[in-house]
Amino acid sequence: MKTKLTIKNINSGIVEARDSIQTATNNKVTFGTEFRVTEGSAYVASGSDRAEQYALYVQDEYRAGSKLLLIPSIRYDHHDSFGSHTSPNLGATYFIDDNSRFKANYGSAYRSPSVDELYGDFSHGGMFTVYGNPDLKPEKTRGYELSYEHEFNDDTSTKITYFKNKKKDAISMVELPGGGMFKDRRFVNIDRTSSEGIEFEIKHNLGNGFTLSGNYNWLDAKDESTGERLSYSARNTYVAKLQWTEPVHKEWSVTAWNKWYTDYHDGSTDSNSGNTFNFVVNKRWGDKYRVFAGIDNVFNKEISELSYYGRLWRVGAEMKF
Repeated sequence: MKTKLTIKNINSGIVEARDSIQTATNNKVTFGTEFRVTEGSAYVASGSDRAEQYALYVQDEYRAGSKLLLIPSIRYDHHDSFGSHTSPNLGATYFIDDNSRFKANYGSAYRSPSVDELYGDFSHGGMFTVYGNPDLKPEKTRGYELSYEHEFNDDTSTKITYFKNKKKDAISMVELPGGGMFKDRRFVNIDRTSSEGIEFEIKHNLGNGFTLSGNYNWLDAKDESTGERLSYSARNTYVAKLQWTEPVHKEWSVTAWNKWYTDYHDGSTDSNSGNTFNFVVNKRWGDKYRVFAGIDNVFNKEISELSYYGRLWRVGAEMKF
């Protein structure tokens, strides 16, 4: 018999350590480790609602002449329930001049299911429930991206990126049978998925600590087994962002942004669209301490097709050792 409880708290603790060594005038090695513990009360058929994982990584930055920077790296992850995985990556930057550069990166990534994806039981406004799945497997990603960056002057910069990825056992959601207009959902693994897209970004410094930026992302994500679009993904995403950073000590910052989605696939149709306004306030004390508070979906919109069910308050603190 499955015991069903509602998650009331999810607690996560992270400890990180990192150091860099300049081994030569044109070479720097960075190595580090991180340890993460996550736990929460949950419904479980078997297993634990506590997860422990650690990672070790090494990155080398080698400057091959004045034009080329090579960055090979390797990361080792270990999860107490899912075992170990090694992810290599190779990055390269070619400097055209002081204001323009090409970047390329090819590699792999690994992500274990989170505690809520495994054991969660979340009600969305009482309309439907999203259930965890204790049988989830980690997702593995392999892909590449190509970028071009350019600064027109000290105030304006642009970046355009093309990316293509393939995933095995991608973690997603499916609607469960039965129910009314709003069906319950459950996390599942999708055997093989792919995503391809283009992202464009432009930033402009307005002075007095203000920065205005715009971002556009076009995405084609699909299930490789069926050839169909992945659910809960937007073909077009637009972001307009205004950020203010206190000019002298840079301890305070406020960011407000509006995000629009069009051609959003909700599992049945592609014609969904909508937008939300969001903001966050940060306070820093040097490089070690930070607190923040923010609101997503400030105007409390309810757009079921985009899984918006009211505003979300966020507060947090960060301490680095």
